[in-house]
Amino acid sequence: MRDDIIKRLEKLDYYSHVDIIHLLRKEIGEILYYDDSVGLVLRHPVGTVFAVPFSCDFQPLYDAIGEEELISVHSERMYEHYLSIGYSSNGPCYTYSYHGGMLDEGPYEYRIMRLNDLDILKEHYNASEESLIYDLEHENVFSIEKDGTIMGFCGFHCEDSMGLLVIFPEYRRKGLGTYMESHVINEALRRRQVPFCNVYLTNEASIGLQEKLGLIKGDVLSCWVWKERS
Repeated sequence: MRDDIIKRLEKLDYYSHVDIIHLLRKEIGEILYYDDSVGLVLRHPVGTVFAVPFSCDFQPLYDAIGEEELISVHSERMYEHYLSIGYSSNGPCYTYSYHGGMLDEGPYEYRIMRLNDLDILKEHYNASEESLIYDLEHENVFSIEKDGTIMGFCGFHCEDSMGLLVIFPEYRRKGLGTYMESHVINEALRRRQVPFCNVYLTNEASIGLQEKLGLIKGDVLSCWVWKERS
């Protein structure tokens, strides 16, 4: 079934759905619903649910999603529905993916960050401690360093999208963000996976970085919504 779903998503728009295609190819997640004329709902093991409609009949997808707390919907109309029933969001995202060769990482050192680096991540990146621990335990965060001094970090979120990019204030405007993301792209390639990321429409700096590095933008927006825990 997964091969059939991949072909359906590729026909719909490969670059917009590269995140879900990645999970399907790696056999990650549970297919909660699929109908080749209606849509797909896939749940990642960490709990994130991805939804893609193929028609205007959204109800089967809503029924399959149920009361999930974190949802990525590849549909502006579904996004508007979840906002109308009280879900939160930081806005729609573009999906970018890289399909070239290895990139120049510059004259810097990189290392895998460990649990003893948790306080550094908490100081500079706004995310739950639970998710940061997950990323560190799975060797998904990398520092950029010079002579043993950490100047920033970047890595993969639990769903394997690139993110967490932070360059410390005193080291900005030196091109480190480009080299840092280049390292993560290369790491994705070494892991034999397509490098991809979600970028908010309002994040002009990140959009510029993705285009500078040659990533391709999908046409369908990816919209993250979540239910606030009571």
